[in-house]
Amino acid sequence: MTSSKLSISLNAQLVDFLEHYQAAHQIRSRSEVISEAVALLQERELEQQYAEALEEWAPEADAWEVVTGDGLTEERDAAR
Repeated sequence: MTSSKLSISLNAQLVDFLEHYQAAHQIRSRSEVISEAVALLQERELEQQYAEALEEWAPEADAWEVVTGDGLTEERDAAR
């Protein structure tokens, strides 16, 4: 994976936390700590998007009952 170099400014409290977290979790660099933090933010964003998509789809869920009520069971499907 290629990396891009960034320059960021953080207040002293965040820098202290960053360095403490790095040491406590034996992470090689502050960049890796920041990468983990951004990945968690990305995951949170995706979870929110999935939740919103589910809310949009939920009213249509009853329509799927017609399709799933085909009389086949999982046991019969697995035997195929």
